[in-house]
Amino acid sequence: MRQLLICLTFASFLFLQNGCSRLKGSSFGRYGSGPLADILKELRLDTVSRRVLDNKALYEVQIIYTQIDRDAEGRPHFRSYEFNVDSSRYFYPASMMKLPYALLSLERIRYLQRSGFPALTKETPYRIDSLRPFQQVFEKDSTSPSGKPNIAHDIRQIFAVSDNIAPNRLCEFLGIDFINEQLAGKGFTRTGMLKRYSFPERDNRYTSPMTFYKPTYGVYKQGEIKSRQTWTNPQHNTTKGRGYYQGDSLIWKPFDMSGKNWFALNDMEKMIRAVMFPNEAPEQMRFQITDDDYAFVHRQMGGWPRECTHPKYLESEYPDNYCKFLWFGEDKGRQSGAVRSFNKIGEAYGTLTDAAYIVDFAHQVEFILAATILCNADGVFNDDKYDYEQTGVPFLARLGQAVWRYEVDRPRQFRPDLTHWKEVVK
Repeated sequence: MRQLLICLTFASFLFLQNGCSRLKGSSFGRYGSGPLADILKELRLDTVSRRVLDNKALYEVQIIYTQIDRDAEGRPHFRSYEFNVDSSRYFYPASMMKLPYALLSLERIRYLQRSGFPALTKETPYRIDSLRPFQQVFEKDSTSPSGKPNIAHDIRQIFAVSDNIAPNRLCEFLGIDFINEQLAGKGFTRTGMLKRYSFPERDNRYTSPMTFYKPTYGVYKQGEIKSRQTWTNPQHNTTKGRGYYQGDSLIWKPFDMSGKNWFALNDMEKMIRAVMFPNEAPEQMRFQITDDDYAFVHRQMGGWPRECTHPKYLESEYPDNYCKFLWFGEDKGRQSGAVRSFNKIGEAYGTLTDAAYIVDFAHQVEFILAATILCNADGVFNDDKYDYEQTGVPFLARLGQAVWRYEVDRPRQFRPDLTHWKEVVK
């Protein structure tokens, strides 16, 4: 079985690198700089962007731009261009890991439905119990429509405002072995979990017991799961900067991130593609969820925080650009909805990341863009002095707009019909 998994993973790697004739012209390969070079040349006219692009090692910037061309039948074909991308070079993914947690949770529910628990759904309430000092009982959620937690509600919070507690509950449901094995088996070989969010005292080898239930009967009960193996971060360059704070003490040595989660930009771009265009992804990479699940995820990815009804987020605290760095990042005003970003972001330790499928309904434009940047000019971590607003957000916003301008002017034989995506976010 292990040999089979290795073979499947390697086959997927070859497919993603070289393309496959079965896609009838669609390509998952890489084509060098190409038009991205022209886009970045324009972007260098901006002072902030020029500083970032001319100091790519300092800012650890990586960019993947994927063009989408439709054929006469409307089927998408992809071509990607890269800047400074290295799938083995580490950057902290932060909240980007919540994307696979959400997808794997929906997939696990479907598996359990087929395995003797047909009443289990993403809306089924659950209770988390405690067996160990670092575990906590959780059975009520006042922000949920029912007053009780459920997987769907966790996922809404993850995409609306990138909540940090909701994904930890999904980790209780999944467990570290399941997460890492499933991602590797799907071909996301540069992605993995080691830690939960905002929970440094937690022993991540253990999950908490969970019970899913209806008002009058139990639906599914899952006991504590202990990891069968020790997982390590395989990425390179996992020490960063020149110092870090530990409590109130400044330690003058590079900050070691080898014990943290990892998620390479290449895998992020592939995952966005697999989520938004599942029929075009290799079968091995697809998440085995229903059309209803996909519609639910797409709606959460493409919405503004103010459009989320449970929980309800105040627009004054969570404007439309919240968790939308590419294209929207600097604009705190209310958006018209003519342009939408179906995305997930990461923001922590000075690193900003966004991976998005962006559509413009007015100009019939669509493209995929993934980018990351380290905004920590002083090289000190854990000091809460990061250059997000001065450098990171402006750069990602202007990058998205520069790609958009290129896409608006780019000739296409067939314009995409984006009616489906307009209906998704209606």
